Amino acid sequence: MIDFEQPFTIEAFIVNPKMDTLSYQGQTVEVQSMGMKVLCYLAKHQDKVISRDDLREHVWQNTTASNHTINNYIYSLRRIFSKFDPDTKYINTVTGGKGNGYRLIAKIKQIQENESTDVENKSRKTQAVNSFFTKTAIFKLLSITLITSTLLFLFLSDFKLSADYKRITPLTKQIGREQSPAVSDDGKLILYANRIQRDKYWALYASHTSNLDKAVKIFDKQNTSENFVSISPNNKYIAFMRYKSNQSGIYIADFNPATLKAHNPKLIIKLQKGNFSPSISWLNNRQFYYNMKEAEPAPRKFYLYDLVLNTSEQISAPPINTNGDFAGTISPNKQLFAIMRSNKDLGLEVYLLDIQTNDLIPTPIKIDEKRVNISFSDDSKAIYFIDNEGYLSQFNISTREISRISSLAYTGYWPLKVPGKKQFILQQDWGLSSLTTRIIKHANPLKGGDGKAKVVLENGLSIRSIAKVANGLLFASIKPNHQVELWRLEGNSAKKLTQFNEKNEYTYPLSINWLQGTAKAVLSINNSCRIININTGKDIPLCPDGERVYSARFSNVSDNIYLAGTKFDQPYAVQMGSSGFPVKPLDALANANLIIHYSKDIFYYSEYGTYDIYRFNSKTATKERLITRTYLNNPYSANDFVVTKTGIYFMDRVAVRNNAIYFYDFENKTTKFVIPSKDNYPNLVLSDDESEIFLIESYDNDTNLILLE
Repeated sequence: MIDFEQPFTIEAFIVNPKMDTLSYQGQTVEVQSMGMKVLCYLAKHQDKVISRDDLREHVWQNTTASNHTINNYIYSLRRIFSKFDPDTKYINTVTGGKGNGYRLIAKIKQIQENESTDVENKSRKTQAVNSFFTKTAIFKLLSITLITSTLLFLFLSDFKLSADYKRITPLTKQIGREQSPAVSDDGKLILYANRIQRDKYWALYASHTSNLDKAVKIFDKQNTSENFVSISPNNKYIAFMRYKSNQSGIYIADFNPATLKAHNPKLIIKLQKGNFSPSISWLNNRQFYYNMKEAEPAPRKFYLYDLVLNTSEQISAPPINTNGDFAGTISPNKQLFAIMRSNKDLGLEVYLLDIQTNDLIPTPIKIDEKRVNISFSDDSKAIYFIDNEGYLSQFNISTREISRISSLAYTGYWPLKVPGKKQFILQQDWGLSSLTTRIIKHANPLKGGDGKAKVVLENGLSIRSIAKVANGLLFASIKPNHQVELWRLEGNSAKKLTQFNEKNEYTYPLSINWLQGTAKAVLSINNSCRIININTGKDIPLCPDGERVYSARFSNVSDNIYLAGTKFDQPYAVQMGSSGFPVKPLDALANANLIIHYSKDIFYYSEYGTYDIYRFNSKTATKERLITRTYLNNPYSANDFVVTKTGIYFMDRVAVRNNAIYFYDFENKTTKFVIPSKDNYPNLVLSDDESEIFLIESYDNDTNLILLE
C-alpha cells in the first residue's frame, strides 16, 4: 500500500508531499500546500471520480470552500503537469451518469527509501553545479535575509497581523447569493445584499457581529431591489443603490442600529444607464464618496456628495480611453482615499488620493484580475487586496512593499477588513451578475420532442460561446479573472484544452465556428481571429493585423472564411482565404453582422444593428429580408441563428423577458415558436438530426460571505 505522506511517482513525475514539490526529469517546482493535498487525495483514490463535495469534506474539511476555489487548485495542478508533459491528460473532468468531479488517471508507484535518497542527492548535486555564489556572496545574502526577516517580523508586529490568515468560517447561511458587505466603523454591524434566486429582488440585510445568526431584512417592502450598501460613521444612515424603473440611483435612509431597520428612503443621486454597481464610502456623517459615469461610453469618476448642501463635487479624473475608477475606500484616519482605476491594458491600478492636498499618489499595486475592492488596515498604514494569483495581500504605504498574508488562494473576493479584529470578510460571489452559465439542451418539439430542458454541463465558470464539433461541443469559459479558457465536450466528459494560450488581454465577446470534417475551428476574439486545434486547443494567428473583425465562419462550400467587422466606425464585411490571405471586401454584405455561406450562390446574414435576417443571392445580386427581429442580448451576434434545408432556427425577444427560439419555414414563409429561452445569449447549436437544441443558460450559485482569520 502506498504511503501518500512519503515521496511517490505519478508516471514520470516525482511527488514529495512533505516538501510540497513536483519534479520531472530533474526540474522541480513548488506546489501550493492545499494543491498538494488535493493531488494526494486524487492519487489515493486513483481512477475514482472525486466530487467537489468529497474534496470539501476530506481535503478542505470545510463545506464553505467554493467551486471557484476548487477549480483554481485543479487548474494549477493541470498547468504544472501540462508544462512538462503537454500531451498527457492526468486530471480529467468527469460529468454524467458516473457522477461529476475529477479523476486522476496515471500509474502511481511508491518511491523506496534508497530511491528517495538518490533523488535528493541528484537534486543537491544539480543545485551545487548550478550555484555560482561565492562564500562571500552567500554570507552577504544570509545577512540580507536575516535583516529582511527581522524587518518583516517587526512590520507584521506593527500591523498586529498573524503570519497567515487561513481559517475560514461562513458568516451567512441564507439561501441564495450574498455579496457587497459593509462593516460599521465600530465593527459592531455588518450589512450586505442577498438574492434568493434570479427571478427575485436583491434585498439588504443587517446583523450584529455579536449575533451573526440573526440577520434582519433592512426594508420590509417586498418589491424593491437594493445592493451596494454603506453605513455612516455614527451608524444612523445608510446609502445604497436601488434599482427602480426611471428612479434608479443612490438612496439614503435613516437607520436604527438596535432594530437593524431602515426608514424614509430617499433618492438623492439619480444614475443613468450603465451605473449598476456604485462604490460608496463615507468620509464623515454628512459626506460620502461615490462613483458613476455620465454616459455609457464615459469612464467612471468619483464624486463627493454633501447631504446638507445636496451637492456633488468631482474628485477624480481618469483617462478617457479607460473604464475609469471602479472602486474606492476611505482610510480609518480619513486622510487617504484609495482608488482602483482601470488602465488601457484592461487591468487595475491602485492610487492614493490625499484628502488634504488632493494629490494623487500611484502605488505599485497592479491587478489583472477583476476582484474589485480594497480595504485599509486599522491604523491606515496598509492596503489589503487580492493579487493576481488569488492571494490576500497587503501593501505597506510607507515602505511601498507588497507581501501576501494568506497561504490560501482563491478563497473569496472583495476583501473587507473587520475594524479592531484580525479578520477579513470576503464574498464567494464574483459580482453583481452571477456570471455563471451552463450548457443545456432541449428536445426539439418540431422533431417530436417534449421541449423540456436538461443540463448538459456545469463547470462552475461562465460559458460564453458554444459550437458543434465532431461528436460533441467546443466551448469557451470565462474565469473569475475574465481570462478565457477553451473546453471540449464529448459524451458526458468535458476536458480543458490546455494548449490554448490564455492571454490576459483576451476578453469577451467571442465566437467559435468549426470546419466540418477537420480538427480546425476558428476563434473570433479581440477583433481578430485564430485557428484552434479542437483536440488540443493549440492556437495560431489567422486574421491579418489591422483588420477589426468578428463572427468568423467557414464557408459550407469553399475554403473561404466570412467575417463581419467595422472600418472607420462603420460596418463592413470581408471574405478571407483559409490561410488569412487574400482579404476581399464584400460590398454587397457591408452591413452584415453574421454571414453564413450556405450554398454556391446563397448567403444568409443578420443585419448590423437590427439583427434582421436576410437571404442574398450573389448570382442575381438580390437580397430578401426573411425575418424581422426585436432584440438580442449582445451587439455581436455569434451563432444566433442556424440554417437548415427547410428553414432557419433563430433567437429573438418578442416582448420584454420573453426570450425564445423560433423557426422560419422556407416553404410556407411563416414563423413559429419552438422553445422558450431564459437568456438570449447569442449561441444556438443544433444537432445533426435537429432533434436537440443546445443553448447557454445563466444560473445562480448558492454563495456566502465568509470570514478569514
